[in-house]
Amino acid sequence: MTNPFQPPSMHGSPLTQAPSADVATVISSQKMLIYSILGYLCAIPFIGLANAFLEGPAERPTFTLMFVVFMVGGFLVAFTAAICAAIAIYRMGSVLFPGSTRIIYTIGEILPIPFVGLLVMLSASQNATGYLRAQNIKVGFFGAKT
Repeated sequence: MTNPFQPPSMHGSPLTQAPSADVATVISSQKMLIYSILGYLCAIPFIGLANAFLEGPAERPTFTLMFVVFMVGGFLVAFTAAICAAIAIYRMGSVLFPGSTRIIYTIGEILPIPFVGLLVMLSASQNATGYLRAQNIKVGFFGAKT
């Protein structure tokens, strides 16, 4: 008779290895990048909704307090997301992007052109997903499953 409260033995199952430093860097950077994408996507509606709080005629609108709050809040969230994404892209660039490509990706992400930063973030996240899948790591919607 076997003891049902006995801990499972490790004889039949292989031990899992810890990921290498490069893979761990890509995993953590991709998660930071994904959360930056979500922050960027959440900031866009706030900036757009700020226009609902303008008063006066279209030729000479007056700024209300709510307009300023929505606009400043949206830009702060978008700016923070852009900085975090630039750090994540630079970190994962040491593994994924050869030579000066990581600098180009980082600068392309910080550009103040609307949605260009988002496209760079999505492209870098797709590169990280391909790298992690090549390393036989399962990647879900919010990054690698660890």
